[in-house]
Amino acid sequence: MKKVELSVKERQGFGSAEARRMRRTGVIPGVFYGGGRDSVPLEVESSLLKKAIGRERGNVIINLSIEGRQETYPTILKDYQSDPLGRGLLHVDFMEIQMDKPIEASIRLELTGSAYGVREGGVMDQTLREVQVRCLPADMPESIEYDVSEMDIGDSIRVSDLVVAAEVEILDDEESAVASIIPPTILKEEPTEEELEEELEEGEEGEAVEGEEAEEAGEGESESASGEGEE
Repeated sequence: MKKVELSVKERQGFGSAEARRMRRTGVIPGVFYGGGRDSVPLEVESSLLKKAIGRERGNVIINLSIEGRQETYPTILKDYQSDPLGRGLLHVDFMEIQMDKPIEASIRLELTGSAYGVREGGVMDQTLREVQVRCLPADMPESIEYDVSEMDIGDSIRVSDLVVAAEVEILDDEESAVASIIPPTILKEEPTEEELEEELEEGEEGEAVEGEEAEEAGEGESESASGEGEE
C-alpha cells in the first residue's frame, strides 16, 4: 500500500458559512479521529491533498502531520464527501490506523489483456469494479488484476476466481459476478428513404391488385346468381 505525507492545520472556525468560505480559498474542512482520542477538526489544503493521493483515495496510507504537534499519525482516508457538480471534495475524514492491526478497504479491480471473445465480437460486461478486503496496512494491495486474455464469449469471472496474496482476505461473496463476455447484439439497420418509398409503392400496388381481384370475384358471383335466376 502506497505511503504519502500530508501536512494539515487544526481548524478554528465552524459552521456551514465558514466551510463555504474555506472552500472558496482552496481549503477543505476535515476531521481526524481514532486511537482512542477526541476527534480533531482540520483544514486541508486541496492542492496538497490532490498532490499526495491523486485518485488513490482509498488505497493510501497517509502520514498526517498536524501543525503544532510533533507526532505524525498513520491514517487512511476513511470517508469523503464529493461535490455533486464534480468540483472536488467537500469534506474528508482521516482515521488513524495501527500498522500491526488489520484494516478493511475497498480495492479496485483491473481487467488486463485483450480477451479472445471480445476480438471475436463479444462485449466485456464488468459488473463489479471493487471488492472489500481485510489485511494489515502494509499488505494492502493498490489494485487486484485479472488477465482476461483467454476468455471467450459466454465465459464469466466470479470473486472466487480472483487471486490475491495469502495475507489478503477478500470479504465479498465468492459467488458474486465480476465480469462476463456477452454475445454481440445484432442491430437492424434503419431503412433509407428510398427503401421506405419502394415499400410504400409495393404496398399500394398490392392493395390495387387485391382490389381488382375482389371486383372480378364480385362480378363472377353476380353472373352466377343471374344464371340461376334464368333457369
